[in-house]
Amino acid sequence: MKLKNIFPTALLVCFISSCQDMMDLKSDSFIFEEDHSLASPNDSLYSVMGILTQVQKIGTRYILFGELRGDLMCVTDDAPADLKEISDFNVSADNAYLSKRDFYNIINNCNYALTNMDTTVTEHNVNVMMPEYTAIKTIRAWVYLQMGLAYGSVKYIEEPILSQEASDAEYPEIELDELVDRLIADIGPYAGRRVPDYGIDDGRNTHNFFIEPDLLLADMYLFKNRYEDAARSYYACIARRRLSIQLYANTYATSQALAAGDQNFIYSLSEEIVAEIPYSTDTRKDYPDLVNMTYHLRPQIVSAEWWCNALATSPHFHIDRVGISSISGFLEGDLRGRYIFLGPAPEVPVSIASSALLGTAKEKYLISKYFISSAINNTLINPDNPAAEGHFVDEIPLYRNSHLYLRYAEAVNRLGKPTLAFAVLKYGLRAEVLGDKSKVDSLELADNAAWTDFYDAAFDNNYGTAMRGRGLGIPLLQSTYAIPELSTRNDSIVWVEDAIVDEMAAETQFEGNRFFDLLRIARHRGSDAYLAEKVSRRFSSPESVRSRLSSQDTWWIK
Repeated sequence: MKLKNIFPTALLVCFISSCQDMMDLKSDSFIFEEDHSLASPNDSLYSVMGILTQVQKIGTRYILFGELRGDLMCVTDDAPADLKEISDFNVSADNAYLSKRDFYNIINNCNYALTNMDTTVTEHNVNVMMPEYTAIKTIRAWVYLQMGLAYGSVKYIEEPILSQEASDAEYPEIELDELVDRLIADIGPYAGRRVPDYGIDDGRNTHNFFIEPDLLLADMYLFKNRYEDAARSYYACIARRRLSIQLYANTYATSQALAAGDQNFIYSLSEEIVAEIPYSTDTRKDYPDLVNMTYHLRPQIVSAEWWCNALATSPHFHIDRVGISSISGFLEGDLRGRYIFLGPAPEVPVSIASSALLGTAKEKYLISKYFISSAINNTLINPDNPAAEGHFVDEIPLYRNSHLYLRYAEAVNRLGKPTLAFAVLKYGLRAEVLGDKSKVDSLELADNAAWTDFYDAAFDNNYGTAMRGRGLGIPLLQSTYAIPELSTRNDSIVWVEDAIVDEMAAETQFEGNRFFDLLRIARHRGSDAYLAEKVSRRFSSPESVRSRLSSQDTWWIK
């Protein structure tokens, strides 16, 4: 079945609610009877695919909630008031993004499926419903987590709402920390379980439509500063799927000047997806409008000026290929911030993050990441924005290989293994690197923790994330890109953590992570001022913003 056929035919729950945030009376979906039991594999497939259809509705918000409140993305004068308010941390009572309706619709559908799915059904001694049951459990937990990270608190409900009486009932509202504890307890028993895999559909791996429980648990452990649990869970996903960091990168054609060169970093945006929100290939259905919001003569969203400058001035260490023993050129520019688009006239440099020319938008710091990774449907006409005509986002990555490795590095660094963590950025984790005491301190590996084992041949081509944009010469540096001599191990941990935060920005920019990354680091350091300082640098009056964001209560959309 094609995606365009699966999604519209999926069965969903339709429920009644008198609460504004819970109500969804405009359903085009089929209605389950209250006593309907999901007792066959077909039932479970349609149920989980129907829930994915609902998840599509919050995809754009996932990106905006994670980026507009961070430090890498800004709104323009052409942005609607609702987006400006979120970006300014000053949300009014009538802001459309205050509504949690779509989130609770997904949760209610999950609750219905989990309540009615018969997980005892077996075929050939295989519990055939369990992969879908596990996937729905994890989807529900992920949606709850996104709500908590956006709004600061949620009404936690595990039973389906199928009547007016149930809708009118009072449900407990819990804060983010308590929510994460409950979610860990809820999906913890499903760690290591399979999620569905329906093969390749429309050119995409359907296994990536679902988040593995280990991966979501790893994120929540990291949020709770449970570093060893986080490292173990990230490693479980990396090892099970044999994931590595490949040398997809934009590279200078010569050591003297920027030319067209190789433009391969775009491939990592799709080929390294571990989990995603997929969208129908039929553009009459829901799809994010991110291309039109960013790649436009009058963009609503642009990259922060400070971030473009940081990428443009980052040292780049040029060698032509891995294995060369000396650096042939020292240039400026992290090339993950630049993409040379050689498309239809006019042929001009267009930037993922740095300054670009697009008609009258020449003074804007355009974001073209969504454009260059978009799908094309020539029936999608946009007379107001011919530059992006036909282009639309058909998948939102939730996790890519680099997400897992960088968050793994974040966890192991906090466990007192800064050289191991920094090796993720500089060298890549593989047998040759782990065996080199000049690259990874052997004392950090003395405990033989199972989650530090990257000796398998599957990791032989595992390279440092920084090599992708700052040059293949990065591993050769002994001073410029290296942990300095510091007074204490804790100082080294903080230095490496700062490097990881910068690398997360370069590697996963504009993918919905940034505010949550900064929030986690602030929790690691026990410092609300950390987040306030980082976010304030995209504002023209950073001092007042730092003061306002010093209270966590201002961080949430409410």
